Amino acid sequence: MKSIFRILNLTIVKEYYRQNVVFVFAILMFSFGFLRSEEHKTIIKSALNLPLLLSLIFLAWALHAAKVILFTLRMFESRNNEFLYNIRLFSPMKRFLAFGMMQFNLIQLTLLYSLWMIKIGIEEKQTWAVLSIVLCNILLILIGIVFYENRIKRPNAVGITAKPIQNFLAKFRTPSYLFFIRYLFSKQPVLLLLTKLFSCFVLVGICNLYPTDAYDERLLALGGLFVAAGHTVFCQQFFYYENQYLTLIRNLPLTSKQRLLGYFLTYLLLLIPEFIVLLRNLPTDVSYFYALQLMIFILSMIYFNHHAQYNNTISNDAFMQRLFFSGILFLLLIMFKIPVILMGLVNFSLAIFVFQKYYYESHSA
Repeated sequence: MKSIFRILNLTIVKEYYRQNVVFVFAILMFSFGFLRSEEHKTIIKSALNLPLLLSLIFLAWALHAAKVILFTLRMFESRNNEFLYNIRLFSPMKRFLAFGMMQFNLIQLTLLYSLWMIKIGIEEKQTWAVLSIVLCNILLILIGIVFYENRIKRPNAVGITAKPIQNFLAKFRTPSYLFFIRYLFSKQPVLLLLTKLFSCFVLVGICNLYPTDAYDERLLALGGLFVAAGHTVFCQQFFYYENQYLTLIRNLPLTSKQRLLGYFLTYLLLLIPEFIVLLRNLPTDVSYFYALQLMIFILSMIYFNHHAQYNNTISNDAFMQRLFFSGILFLLLIMFKIPVILMGLVNFSLAIFVFQKYYYESHSA
């Protein structure tokens, strides 16, 4: 039993937190760095008394669990991890417990917060709300176990099903800056949907939280930081996609300006849903000019993150450490009221510098 869990922990759990260190950091900084404990208690008590608000929290937990499950399934599908399918040689009970413990570790952010909600629910004597929280967490763990069990029983399974999205897109010629977006729609539609839902959910929450207290524009900038952190997975997928399917593109007679513009247009189009949500929910006392600066800031962080992937001179662990401390740096700059437009321009400049230095020498890990 311990050997199974150790293998899963080293192969999947550790890798998940390594790849999502910025995402986890952003969530923790917002939850416990910007919001006060009294505000958390107010939100929790409101959720315990309002089934609709509690349902929205459950939805956020479910989205996080879906993100975790999708990551784990991709890890199972990786050729480097094919040895994990040997887990099916263990007894069903051992697999059940191992997958349950792995899922518990992967969603521990929401589980720990739910424990706080349960504590307050018991104090407030909200029995049904407490039971629903417990059942929701058990269900999220069980769903993960079912998906993982089904996957290891079907190694290298490829579903032969109708693909309406791919068939529809095949009718149109695709400009180069839409290649990656088309890839996401065709090969990673669930990942695309969940990431967009998370980003939009964050922006809606930030914009609705803004008028409730003496917040300033730094709160919106922090929301932009979370959105950019959530798109780290797209930057990683883009790098993988280029090195797997577009290796020839580096030999094409394209100038650096054309290549940089192509990446810019790709991420600009990817961020259209977030920009629409931001503009529709923009607080009344925040100008559209600041909203434009915030959009540039979000785009610049993702743009810089993408080009930083080309630096293969450092290990993956060192890269994630730099990404983590970059997130801390951005947080400090925001809290010290450094203009977001200035940070955005610096990000674009650094992205261009990194691209010119590492693009042609980069390779997939």
